[in-house]
Amino acid sequence: MATPFKRLCVRAARSHPPSLRPFSSSPTPLAKPPSTNAANPSLTPFPAEEPVLDPVYEDDDISSLGHAELDQHRELREMVRIAAWEMPALTALHKRFKAPDRRQLPLRWRYTTYMGESHPAARKVVVEFRPQDLPELDAQQKAKLLKLAGPRWNPRTGVVKMSCESFETQAQNKRFLGDTIEKLVAEARDTEGDSFADVPLDTRHVKAAARPRFPTEWLLTVERKAELEALRRGQVLEEGRKVEGGLLVSGVGAIERERRVEAKRVEEPIMAAAKTPVSGGKMGRKEMGQLRVRR
Repeated sequence: MATPFKRLCVRAARSHPPSLRPFSSSPTPLAKPPSTNAANPSLTPFPAEEPVLDPVYEDDDISSLGHAELDQHRELREMVRIAAWEMPALTALHKRFKAPDRRQLPLRWRYTTYMGESHPAARKVVVEFRPQDLPELDAQQKAKLLKLAGPRWNPRTGVVKMSCESFETQAQNKRFLGDTIEKLVAEARDTEGDSFADVPLDTRHVKAAARPRFPTEWLLTVERKAELEALRRGQVLEEGRKVEGGLLVSGVGAIERERRVEAKRVEEPIMAAAKTPVSGGKMGRKEMGQLRVRR
């Protein structure tokens, strides 16, 4: 099919000479948009488009990095201005710190955070309190509270420690601990029903760890120091007598003597071979390495 198409192209080129086929590099002008007139009012005119010209860059501005530096400089100046003019005015609101009373705030809460990272242990809440800091309980009620707390009470520190991580958020776990403490205190106040007076306080959950103590026999007293000094002085005198009598064995001297014996043992075969007479003639020159090899 390519051959008939080629023939048609050749015929078209011959029928239209180059003088009648103008070529131009300029684009073909677009048709003008129709305009409204009285004859055809249904035609809508195109909106007039104004040419958008790029603003001329006159080299009177700085880069974006420079603007960032200026913003940082402005922020620092604002902070210095606040420190110089507004911070001194806060001295009028100064109050002396007063440590809170444990009787007013008996509960001590502890939370765990991982600085924005999600972790299963972040929901755990721990609360500690001392039964002695609860003024609304008497001695009998405090004893009942300790028996109800069970192994959560440490008799060494006198602190009841409880924790919860059963719920998804810290607020839920804290609310659960607060409700549990309220129920515990309410049950401890009820001494008419059952005061637990016949139940002994169980402290088997606390096991005393044996701490090694320094033996008193090892302490350096004045008499012991004098005895050790006399013993060291006697050892020094005895060593001096051995050195003078030649009875003290020196390790360095023994090593040097052994090295001399070993060096002498190695040198003897070499000297014996050097003293052996060399045979004369061709065999003698061969043994001395003086025989020239002929090619």
